Amino acid sequence: MCGFVGYLLTPAQLAPGLAPDLGTWSDLIAHRGPDQSGTGTSGPFGVSTCRLSILDLSEAGAQPMQTGRYLMGYNGEVYNHQDIRAELAGEGVGPGHFRGNSDTETILMAIEHWGIGPALERLNGIYALAVWDRQENELTLARDPMGVKPLYVMQDERGVHFGSELKALKPLAGAKLDRESLALYFYFGFVPSPYTLIRGVRKLQPGQVLRFSGPLAAPVSSNVLPRAWNVPLDPGLSPAQQVRQSVEAACERQLLSDVPVGIALSGGIDSTIVAAVAATRVPGAASFSIRPAQVPGQAAGDDARLAAVTARRLGFSHHEIEVRPGDLLSEPGVMSMLDEPVNEPYVLAEILLSRATGRAGVPVLLTGHAADELFLGYESYDSLMRWQRNNTLPLLGPALNVASRLPVFAPERRQGYALAARGWRRPVTEWYGMSTSAFSESEAAALTGVAPERVTQLVQGILGAASEAAGRLPGGRELHPLEHYARLDLMLNVTDHYNPRLDRASMSQSVEARVPFEDLDVVNTAMRLPHDTLLQGGLKGLLKEAFHDLLPAEIRDRPKQKFQAPVASWMDQALSGWATGNLTRAGSWMDLSPLAAPATPFRGASRRWSVALVEAWRGELGLEG
Repeated sequence: MCGFVGYLLTPAQLAPGLAPDLGTWSDLIAHRGPDQSGTGTSGPFGVSTCRLSILDLSEAGAQPMQTGRYLMGYNGEVYNHQDIRAELAGEGVGPGHFRGNSDTETILMAIEHWGIGPALERLNGIYALAVWDRQENELTLARDPMGVKPLYVMQDERGVHFGSELKALKPLAGAKLDRESLALYFYFGFVPSPYTLIRGVRKLQPGQVLRFSGPLAAPVSSNVLPRAWNVPLDPGLSPAQQVRQSVEAACERQLLSDVPVGIALSGGIDSTIVAAVAATRVPGAASFSIRPAQVPGQAAGDDARLAAVTARRLGFSHHEIEVRPGDLLSEPGVMSMLDEPVNEPYVLAEILLSRATGRAGVPVLLTGHAADELFLGYESYDSLMRWQRNNTLPLLGPALNVASRLPVFAPERRQGYALAARGWRRPVTEWYGMSTSAFSESEAAALTGVAPERVTQLVQGILGAASEAAGRLPGGRELHPLEHYARLDLMLNVTDHYNPRLDRASMSQSVEARVPFEDLDVVNTAMRLPHDTLLQGGLKGLLKEAFHDLLPAEIRDRPKQKFQAPVASWMDQALSGWATGNLTRAGSWMDLSPLAAPATPFRGASRRWSVALVEAWRGELGLEG
C-alpha cells in the first residue's frame, strides 16, 4: 500500500530546473507510505513512491520497481498474486525469476510476461498503477474495477502529471476551483469521477485504463478491466452456499499480510461476518470500534456495545474510540486529510478510527463496506419497492403534490410527499437522483453560478453512465427496478463516495483499509443473484442465512442501523457552530440563498455542513472561487 506521483513530460520540460523534483513532490503524500520512498526516471517519464510496507518488508519489495522494459509506480494490494505466480510458474516464469515476495513484483512480472492488458485482467485487488513501457514509449495508468484506490491525472502543454491524491496535483494545476464539479458535489454529496474540484484535474474512473503514447497525445481510454459479474455461478451450490464460500475466500485472501491485521467492528452484520471469519484464521487479532459521545437527549452507543460483545466472544484484543462533536475540526490540516470534501461528517470518525489503529501498531484494517449495496440491506430499498407499487396507482402523483402543500401535515412529511410526487412514474435513474441528493439541480446551479441546464446535463451524464454500467448483466436477464437502484448505489455511492472517503481517512493515518465484500468474486456472486433471492427472509436475508451460525441472534435479528452517532444533533450543535463560522467567512462568490429554503432539521444542517465544508477546504488549499 503506497502512494505515488509522476509525469510524462514534453522535451522542453526536460530542461534543467523545469521538471518537478520528484522527491520534494512526493512529500505531499508521504503519509500514504512512511516506510520507504524512492524515485525512478526513464527519458521523459518519472515516478516517485511512498511505500507503506505490507507484503515483503525487505528491500526486495522497494518501489518504484522495474524490469528491463517496464518501470512502475504502484499503490494497493492484489490478493490473488500468489495464484498469478503459480500461473506464471506454469508458463516458465518460476521462483528463480523473482527477487522477493511482494505483489508489486508479481504484477510487474505478469506485465513483462503477458503484456499490460492481459496482466490487469488477472488482478483481484485494490490498486492504482502507472507503468512506463520503455520499448513502446507509452505510459499506462490504471485503477481497480471497484475504485477502491484513487488516481488523479492532468494533461496540459507541459505533458501528463498524475498522483494518488488530488492535493498533489494542485501546485501544478493552479488554484482554480472547478465550478461544474462543485455543482455535482452539491447534488450528489461527493464529486463523482471523472470530475474533481480543481480545474484541469480529473480522476480515473473505476476500472479505467488510460494510455498515453506521448506527453501531448490524446489518451486512449478504455474500461477494459471487467466488471466482476460476468462469471457463471456454480450450479451445484445453493445461493447461500455460494455467498458463504465467496465471502470466506475473500476474507482469507485479504488477511494476506506480513504485518498485523485488525478488524473494524461496527456491531452490525457485515463487520461481524468479517470478524467471525477472520477469527478462525487470525486468533487474537485486534479489533476497533467507534463509540459516539453521548449528546443530551440522544441514545447512542449500542453499536459499540455489540462490537465489544463480539470482540470478547471471538477473543480479540478490542479498542474503543470515543468520538465527540467537532473532534478533528480544530486540527491544522484536517481539510487536507479529506483531500476532497464529502457531505458526511462520518469521515471524521473514520479518521479517528484509523488514527487509533495506526497507533496500536496495526497498519491493516478489514472493514464491512459495500455489503448493504450488494446484498440489499438498506431501508431505502424497501422505500423503492413502495415507490414501484405507487407507480401503479392512478392520480397518486397529483394527490401527493396537493398533500405536500397542506399545513395540517408536519414539514418533514410534506417534504416526503413532495419527493414522492416528483418521482411518481419517473424512471429509476431519475428517482435515484431525486431521493439521494441534498440539493436539487436548480439549487446546485444557484450555489455555483453554473447554468441550470448545464447542471442538468452533467447530472444526467453521471446517472446515465452509472445506469449503463449497472445494467450489464449476462444471459439477457432484465434488471428489476430494485436491482437497478442498488447497482446505482454500487456504481456511485460505493465507488465514488464510500471508497474514496475510506481511502482518504485511512491513508491519512498510514493505515491500509481493506474491503472483503468488494472482492471481485463476492461482487460476482451478488450481482448474479436476483433481488428476490437476496431478500429471502427480508433485507440482507440471504447473507444472514449464509452466516446464520456465526451471527448472534441479537445482531442477526436487529433492524438495520445507520451509524448511531447523533449526527443531526452534532451538526445542530458543535458542527453547526463550526459550519456557521465558515459560512460567515465565505466570500461573495457563492450564492447561499438555497440554504434559506425550508428543510427538515437534519437536511438543513446537512446542507449547511456541505457548503461550509467546501469553504473550509477551499480556504485551506488556497483555491480561488
